Amino acid sequence: MTCPRCGGGLRTIDYEGGKIETCTGCGGEWLDGGELGQIVRTVEETFPREMRDSLDAINKNMFSIDDEVENEVSCPKCPGVELNRFNYACSSGIAIDRCPECSGIWLDKDELEKVQILVEEWQAKLEEDLETYGPLVEKVRQEAEQLDRESGNISRSAYVNAVLRRLVDYF
Repeated sequence: MTCPRCGGGLRTIDYEGGKIETCTGCGGEWLDGGELGQIVRTVEETFPREMRDSLDAINKNMFSIDDEVENEVSCPKCPGVELNRFNYACSSGIAIDRCPECSGIWLDKDELEKVQILVEEWQAKLEEDLETYGPLVEKVRQEAEQLDRESGNISRSAYVNAVLRRLVDYF
């Protein structure tokens, strides 16, 4: 396979208990569908604090994707299929590319590590977040169940909108 970003050769390497393809030219990485989830669930080593702190700059750019990186890249597995660029986890500031056909993912240099660091940070803060927001989430869940019992005949979209309005009221 060839690199969708620079046209260099991709070679297979062992990474976090699996095999991925990495570009010998630009350092980007190709993951087949499902491999990113497997990698973030496998924590063979944690990243040092200074690397995790480097994500602060990314988090300050939440909801934006770097416009400087040209996005017109094709899937290395599906000839002629353009990859779709998206913001990982909707608001991370880490822009990655996904094939709509094979679900493979292209990550530019260091993006895989940034995704892993981000997930590690989420996991580290999970208990604190559950303690802070758990009671609120439970209250909204109970109110949604009550609304469900009371609503009977309303459409699904009206129901979802009512639940979302109640959730937004708490923030």
